[in-house]
Amino acid sequence: MARPATGQTPPISFRPPKQLLVEFDATIEEGRTRSDVLIELMHDRINRKRRGRASVPDRPAGSEENTA
Repeated sequence: MARPATGQTPPISFRPPKQLLVEFDATIEEGRTRSDVLIELMHDRINRKRRGRASVPDRPAGSEENTA
C-alpha cells in the first residue's frame, strides 16, 4: 500500500560514526540544521561532479601510478 501524500520530501536516515557526527555538528553555524547543511553539501557535490571535478578520488589514496 502506498504512503499518503504529505506534501513533503520523504525523510532519509543513516548512521554516521559517533565521532564524525560530533565533529560535523561542531561545524554547523547557529540557526542552521543538520539537514540544511547536508542538503547544501549534496548540491555542492553534484555540481562538482557535473563540472568534472570530483572531490573524492576514484582510486583509494596511495594507489596513484608512478609516471616517473
